[in-house]
Amino acid sequence: MTDTINHWAEAETAGEAIFVACDALTNLQARSDNAAAEPTVCFNDLYRYATEPDAPVKAGLTRLISTNPKLRNDMRILLERVAPLRPISRAAASSGATTTRFGTGFQMTLRKSQADREQLYVIIKLQDQTCSPNTLFVINDTEGCDRIPLPEPTDGTVQLLLGSNSALAVSLRDPKTDVFMR
Repeated sequence: MTDTINHWAEAETAGEAIFVACDALTNLQARSDNAAAEPTVCFNDLYRYATEPDAPVKAGLTRLISTNPKLRNDMRILLERVAPLRPISRAAASSGATTTRFGTGFQMTLRKSQADREQLYVIIKLQDQTCSPNTLFVINDTEGCDRIPLPEPTDGTVQLLLGSNSALAVSLRDPKTDVFMR
């Protein structure tokens, strides 16, 4: 059991007692400010992040998803339920520089640019041309969760151009990465 320390006994005047009280209040507020610095996330925050691409992202949410494996898994489970385009299986690497992923309603191919070897094309062929996803989610067990806006499909195909060594390109090449589109 901890002993209670009486700081008031040390104060010889009322002014000194007020100073001790203000100092104690400052210490209490500093502790609560540090506790408030760590953001909390509720289901509504995750749901909004997954379903509303234009909504502002809650401060610290992407960092928490990236650093908290349980929260990242919750995000994966949520996307499995709300994303119409989701992986059937993890990526299957083919020979050469092309990697292909298959999902419900899409096929994603990664291909190095012929013009510039430092660039990588992400080509997403949609099976249903009426489906128009606007957000790509990339969830990696070690890298976290990225949310990337997608351009409008042209003739059922969405194309992205990435740096071949960018974090997103590295994640998409990783067979342990899951890809969802909404």
